[in-house]
Amino acid sequence: MAEEPDKQNLAIKLRKFERLCPIIGYKEGSIKVGAPVIVQTDRGIESGEIQEFPRGLPRAVSHDVKLKKVLRYATPQDLEKISSLPGLEAKALQTAAEKAKEHELKIKIIAVEYLFDTARAVIYYKQKDGDKEKNLRDLTRDIAASLGARVDLRQISPRDEARMIGGLGPCGRGLCCSIWLDKPRHVTVRMVKDQGLPISPTKTAGICGRLMCCLEYEHEKKE
Repeated sequence: MAEEPDKQNLAIKLRKFERLCPIIGYKEGSIKVGAPVIVQTDRGIESGEIQEFPRGLPRAVSHDVKLKKVLRYATPQDLEKISSLPGLEAKALQTAAEKAKEHELKIKIIAVEYLFDTARAVIYYKQKDGDKEKNLRDLTRDIAASLGARVDLRQISPRDEARMIGGLGPCGRGLCCSIWLDKPRHVTVRMVKDQGLPISPTKTAGICGRLMCCLEYEHEKKE
């Protein structure tokens, strides 16, 4: 008798930043794996794609966005609108950067994320120096007026920036933080020294400028 195949695990891969939102309570026969969809999340209306993971969902399941329901399969009109979002985001990124400069704020605009209906834009920024800007309300209002959308400013760390933008590590593979880690590892100088490695920006630091997450893997093996 043939073994019964494992139940598939399905998730919606949202359009930006490799976010995965698990689907629960579905009928397998009604799901079109690989199909683009329009979904309702706790942030609003978003777009994504149905993906299947036979051996369980990867650890990169989203913790900052929660799926509420799948609204529909994407129509040709939806797909046309989705294809226009990167262009809108590029223009919004330039606008936000110019506004931050006009307000003389010590921040760097990293990325802009439009939701599907373009009524809301999430703008990710990083502090240039160590100081935290106390009041960004005027900047938020100014950008919102220019974009004609609700704007949420969200501060991110250097590790968050690397996770969002992605890239290749010294090993030649994609960054762990952008591929499978659910959150960055806490790596200390002591962990590096315990492995007999020199503290070197070129050998022990990732593209985020922080100690590489993978240094914790080897430290665990030594223990």
